[in-house]
Amino acid sequence: MDVKDCIDQIFGQFSQKYQLPLLMLNQEGIAALRFDEKLQVCCIFLQEQELLALQIDIADLSEVSEGIFRQLASFNRYWYQFNLHFGFDETNLKIQLYSQITIANLTLDKFEHRLTSILDHAEFWQELWFCRIKRVCLIRSICKPCTTSRYN
Repeated sequence: MDVKDCIDQIFGQFSQKYQLPLLMLNQEGIAALRFDEKLQVCCIFLQEQELLALQIDIADLSEVSEGIFRQLASFNRYWYQFNLHFGFDETNLKIQLYSQITIANLTLDKFEHRLTSILDHAEFWQELWFCRIKRVCLIRSICKPCTTSRYN
């Protein structure tokens, strides 16, 4: 059995276990799981590296401040603790979270564990950005520029 068939077999087990439509890699070696309007995990088979990469869009680059970029860089420094790291898609202007599984170690349990981990972290970071954006919008709606001054 070739490597792509092994991945599809594990995806088939996953689909059957959770009563989902059959998940399979397409011709380009990509499969996607959509959880809601904000969460979609792309599974990308990197044949030359013998890896399955999980990728999820976290936020628009335009929504992120310099402080958040520092937090992401700090998180990436210790990527091995969670087997997760952040990347940037400059074409689509997205911040993305990645995880990788070596094909030799790929099992249904490991796939489920990595999928759960990336989803948990994605939801955490999305909530963090959502709270920050909500706070900025609230401040902007409350704080109006002063047109008169009592000190004139």
